[in-house]
Amino acid sequence: MRERWRQALTIDDGWVRPLPSRRWRLDGLIALIWLVVAVVITEGYRAVGALAQDHTDLRLQYLYLIVPCAALVFRRRFPLATTSFVVVLWVATGQLDPELTTTLAIQFVYLFAIYSGIAWCRDRVRGGWVIGGCLLVLAGWIGYTLVFEAYDGHSGSEIVPGWLGMAMILVLSNVIYLGGAVLLGILEWRNLRRRTELEQQARTIESQAAELRSQAVDAERLRIARELHDVVAHHVSVIGVQAGAARRVLDKQPDAARDALVGIERSSRSAVGEMRGLLGTLRSSVETDRTPTPDLDDVEALVQDYRATGLDVDLHVVDDRPGAGAGQDADVPAGVGLAIYRTVQEALANVRRHSSATDASVVMRFGQGDRNWAEVEIVDSGQPRTGTAGTGLGLVGMRERVAALGGEVEIGPRSTQGYRVRVRLPFD
Repeated sequence: MRERWRQALTIDDGWVRPLPSRRWRLDGLIALIWLVVAVVITEGYRAVGALAQDHTDLRLQYLYLIVPCAALVFRRRFPLATTSFVVVLWVATGQLDPELTTTLAIQFVYLFAIYSGIAWCRDRVRGGWVIGGCLLVLAGWIGYTLVFEAYDGHSGSEIVPGWLGMAMILVLSNVIYLGGAVLLGILEWRNLRRRTELEQQARTIESQAAELRSQAVDAERLRIARELHDVVAHHVSVIGVQAGAARRVLDKQPDAARDALVGIERSSRSAVGEMRGLLGTLRSSVETDRTPTPDLDDVEALVQDYRATGLDVDLHVVDDRPGAGAGQDADVPAGVGLAIYRTVQEALANVRRHSSATDASVVMRFGQGDRNWAEVEIVDSGQPRTGTAGTGLGLVGMRERVAALGGEVEIGPRSTQGYRVRVRLPFD
């Protein structure tokens, strides 16, 4: 039970509330506002005759208003000292000028000081003792007033005598006011701490997400590096074979040598283009995985694998290039073919994991304009399945790969139903 009370009153909490950078200016403005309010309400009391029995010098009355309001300037930097000072001033003013102390405005200033001490004290244990001591002083002053100051008002009602009614009003009103100030201070401190924790958690999550995205991009770039190594090695080996063949038949069969040189030129151009598109995204690392790099010819096998899992996948190939026919896929650079393969792989995997669709369509298109281009489009007609949201890292890798090849990508829900992934990659 004791521990619950200590937790509720935030006594054992070690969190330190940070001070705002412009606290002096803000607290000076707050103190000025409270002073204006106190002066206006006090003059209102005086205008209706509520202070007619107060014979204290007017300058002292204003001094009693100014001093506690001025102390509020230090309420955040020295909260416990400010609260203690204002409480002592409250008791002293109550003895010197009791009529002024009962006015609403000056009492709100005193209560605001108590609230500020609880809301801003940094050592919660010390704050508990200081605020508790202030409340005991106020309770003792109230008890002293009830015991030693004679009541000379109304004689009372049929049920409650006058002195008891005054005691009830005095005790209950102070319990409500003081309890409200203490409760508001605790609630503000707890709410700010909770908000600070949530902001810290959000920053941590954002930092971890950024780190995961960076790791995913780095991993994808490492895979691209490995694949580029394979592609370049393939082109270099082909160039070496064709160069040797050209050297052997250069004198006897010049046409065959010319064809070999054309093949060398095509392979070298393709290798240089792919290296230019990919080298900017690479990072060095040691990789031991030497599995063959997939290309366009492996897309059909990939589709067959997904069909075997129960996903009905239609594969269509549309080639609008002049002279399109058998062997035209060989004209597509290996990097472009790999990107198309990875796109189909990621898109179909997302359909299986995150969609209710039982079928999908894969269309590969090849065309020619200012440059040759290859395009793949994967669509389905399912709905997103709840509780299957992924990290999005696969899509990040897809965008990274397409951007490295100078292509364009469209990923998102269709206007009717389902999801659509479209990638177009130019090549020479």
